[in-house]
Amino acid sequence: MISKLSEQLAKKLLKNSSISEEERELYIYGFFMLLSHLMYLILASFFGLILGCFAESVVFYISFQFIRRYAGGYHASTETRCEIMSALSILLCISVIRLSKAVDLQAVLLAVTAVSALSIFILCPLDTPEKPLSDKELKYFRKISWLILLVISAAVIISYFFNFNYVFAPCCMSLILESILLVSGKIQKAVVLNKNIQ
Repeated sequence: MISKLSEQLAKKLLKNSSISEEERELYIYGFFMLLSHLMYLILASFFGLILGCFAESVVFYISFQFIRRYAGGYHASTETRCEIMSALSILLCISVIRLSKAVDLQAVLLAVTAVSALSIFILCPLDTPEKPLSDKELKYFRKISWLILLVISAAVIISYFFNFNYVFAPCCMSLILESILLVSGKIQKAVVLNKNIQ
């Protein structure tokens, strides 16, 4: 859905001579990234409004996108599957955030987040067999991932001690989701590489 819309927007710009044929693919990619981020932000905000935790849902989505962009992780085989899995993941995380407002989950979230942060630290960044990163890119993305991980982890610790739940649960869930995606992505990559060897 998003890729088709991105292609249509690039096609209109090309038709109006706003861009050249050489720039077309770049614009399609740019529109795709912009529209997908916007769609999932709206989706997260919508779920947050419905569940009564709008501010937390926005904090969750922003912190998750920062770490996801550089650390990488699991990628679905089709765009439709990606959209469905992303929507369900966002809904599940926001549901846990909402639950944490009703039930004291701070100790559990903190423990799981500590394990998740360690997993991210070890596994990031994760590329794909289709788009492997060079050694230079791996080092760059690892440094940026570690920096973002440090910032989000600091936010988790500070908000835990100051009992600032608007930040604590959303940041915890962003790291927990990212660690799940990294572990899943690592397994996915190993399976693909194993199939290619055979």
